[in-house]
Amino acid sequence: MPGKIRISTHSPFQPLEAVLVGQGVSDNFFDWVKDDKIRSPLKRIVQETQEDLEFVKKTITDFGATVYQDKPLEFDHALFENKNAIPVPPIQPRDVHLTLGDKVYCISTEKAWRYIYDIVEQDSIVDLFTLSQQSGKPYQGGELICGANCLKVGNRIIIPSVIDVNMRKFTKDFFTQKGYEIVETNDSAHTDGMMSVLKPGVIISLQDVINYKKTFPGWEVLHFENQDWSKVASGWLNFKNKSKGRWWVPGEESNEHLKEFVDTWLGSWVGFVEETVFDVNMFSLSEETVMVNNYNKEVFAFLKKHKIEPVICPIRHRYFWDGGLHCFTLDLQRKGMKEDYFK
Repeated sequence: MPGKIRISTHSPFQPLEAVLVGQGVSDNFFDWVKDDKIRSPLKRIVQETQEDLEFVKKTITDFGATVYQDKPLEFDHALFENKNAIPVPPIQPRDVHLTLGDKVYCISTEKAWRYIYDIVEQDSIVDLFTLSQQSGKPYQGGELICGANCLKVGNRIIIPSVIDVNMRKFTKDFFTQKGYEIVETNDSAHTDGMMSVLKPGVIISLQDVINYKKTFPGWEVLHFENQDWSKVASGWLNFKNKSKGRWWVPGEESNEHLKEFVDTWLGSWVGFVEETVFDVNMFSLSEETVMVNNYNKEVFAFLKKHKIEPVICPIRHRYFWDGGLHCFTLDLQRKGMKEDYFK
């Protein structure tokens, strides 16, 4: 792994210099499972996830940026002594970190994420959750702020209502003092599952999610709704009631053995995929290049209009991990300074 670095990132689209890519579990993590109806699909998820992450890394290094990644999570029998204590693989760094300016703000103390201290200089790391607790406002049960559920665009931070009400108040006070303009919306889901800001003046978004006249006045927005769900096979429609919309492995809709195992032991690994449209979960390498999950005629035409080159990097098991390209990456360094894109 390369040496420690300092954080420097102000937008989702300035040229990428260094990135943290998520990591899954080791190849033999599920070797102990005796039932092949469980073991085989889980090993396929592990293997294909590793292949997809390797392609993501190659795409980024070919662009010229440095990639940081932890080792795969190894199996430990003690992990399964308490199903509530099984650690989540460090696959979605965006969900527990927010990189902003010259800091990485952390909201998780789980062991799986401690390797951030091996990557980033100590004085660049801030425990945001502890700071918010010390502010004297009790946590009420909403989400903690992170790079997945807020949006940094130069000197502006956009925060949805999904974030805990007291955390949202603390965040507004904390970052306002640091010179940021805080814009709050009523959106009740992760921002990166609803929109991507690709360059100044250009956005791809779900239909009628954010009041763009207020948050992005004058910017051009491509609206599209539930595009990737419209292309999903009927298998998802047959399985989503069984899983309560939380996860799906194509081809395993009738595998009750797998369903019971995942629901019993891996409940913290899966999310709620029914609320996410992964076509908008993109990761920009620069204003001219963006990584996308799959081909979409309408999106690709919009990108061409704005001189943005899409690079297809499939995440085949996004419906299991409940995450896409933006979730699986965390920009650590981008070229450029903090700018005001809303003058």
